[in-house]
Amino acid sequence: MKNDLHFQLVDAFTQSAYAGNVAGVVFDADGLTDRQMQLIAAEFNASETTFVLKPSGPEAFVRFRWFTPGCEVKFCGHATLGAVHALLDEDRLPRDLSKPGAILPIETRSGVLAVRIESSSDPAQPRIIWLDTPHNEPKATPVNLPPLLKHLGITMDMIDDRFKPIRTNDDDVMFAVKSLHALLEMRPSMSGLVEYAQRAGGLRGSFVTSLETLSAATLVQSRFFAPMAGIDEDPVTGSAHGPLGLNLVNCGLAPLIDGRADFWCAQGKAGGRAGLVRVVVEKKAGEPSRVRVGGCCVTSASGTLECLPRE
Repeated sequence: MKNDLHFQLVDAFTQSAYAGNVAGVVFDADGLTDRQMQLIAAEFNASETTFVLKPSGPEAFVRFRWFTPGCEVKFCGHATLGAVHALLDEDRLPRDLSKPGAILPIETRSGVLAVRIESSSDPAQPRIIWLDTPHNEPKATPVNLPPLLKHLGITMDMIDDRFKPIRTNDDDVMFAVKSLHALLEMRPSMSGLVEYAQRAGGLRGSFVTSLETLSAATLVQSRFFAPMAGIDEDPVTGSAHGPLGLNLVNCGLAPLIDGRADFWCAQGKAGGRAGLVRVVVEKKAGEPSRVRVGGCCVTSASGTLECLPRE
């Protein structure tokens, strides 16, 4: 395998570089071993790095694998958008992908994902990349909040009962607090969260949201902690916004109009990087619920891996 693999660093869910959530994207990664991918992801130290590979069958155009600095994950939203953006930048995708209704099928460990590109006729306007999120329905596992809350530094009286706590299919616990102040002032014990996750049967992360927001243009403001996956705090978590959006609709907090809810969500570190996720939920009687998340991306860096990790 050649030692000069091309890569990009892409900021997702933002229109400005050095905001949103950064994703590494490594092209032509078919010859890399699992260990090499893990070491490269640790070197980039982005919350996730996408490795772009050839598909294993005709049902997809391309295959993605995602690694945090500490492990491989089955699904990642922001690194999917970032990798599609990078492929578009490199002119590695079909030119007709921007046509209305065109779908880019991507093979992943979570199945074949559908991505759509929304481009404006105005070249000054950024394109929006849309991802149909899989597995938005919560697990049936009951959520016992009190043992978790002490590691997040909050108490039960701060919990917003309008939002039903859930455990997502990515094994994140998701719940809401009443005030933006409580959300922004959280100072979790990362070691405590790791210990709790091990006791809780493979918990990945804690997603905390608030209906009190920094901007009237957004429905919720959120934070996400996953030290057990090598990410103390993730700036913007695309994968979490599918179940978040569906739960907001199910709880009556995002009203449906003709079976459709369309809203913006904000997520960010307190005093740090932040981004915006657009969420569309379609829920009609007798049909499965559908959720897609969308956002803009900006390339912040590109280069070459001149030396690959040894086995």
